[in-house]
Amino acid sequence: MQKLFIAFTLSTLFFLISCTAPMAIPYERSGKVTCSKYEENVIHIVSEGRAESTGKASNYAERNAFENLLFKGIPASNQESPIVPNESESLRKNGGYFSDLLNNQRYQRFILKSEIAEDVISSKVHFIKQNMSIDLKALRKDLEQNKVIRKFGL
Repeated sequence: MQKLFIAFTLSTLFFLISCTAPMAIPYERSGKVTCSKYEENVIHIVSEGRAESTGKASNYAERNAFENLLFKGIPASNQESPIVPNESESLRKNGGYFSDLLNNQRYQRFILKSEIAEDVISSKVHFIKQNMSIDLKALRKDLEQNKVIRKFGL
């Protein structure tokens, strides 16, 4: 009887472990951002993100796009150079601004369009490709008003 109880307990434990929710995947910046088209004050990009849900992966892709745009630049676009020239110094001086912009998703106000182009699920992980259009003029103006960057030409 005791062996049967142990076997039942172990099988129940294995079942519960296999049915648990997927482990949370933390945000991590990647260079997986490409320009699909650009205009004078708007950039159209494809950004990638991965997470345990479609919504979270989509948010990660959007944040990835903004971090690359701000601190790395986007190759083959009208924004090849980063908007913020020195990432570590700027994060140190303007930590509150960037926390609000990136962690609290204030970047949403600069997105003209954002839609999921692809959602591939593998081992309970969603890999997203997000098509986005970002208003560069409004983003630069906000950075200038908050004294993160200086106005061009000054």
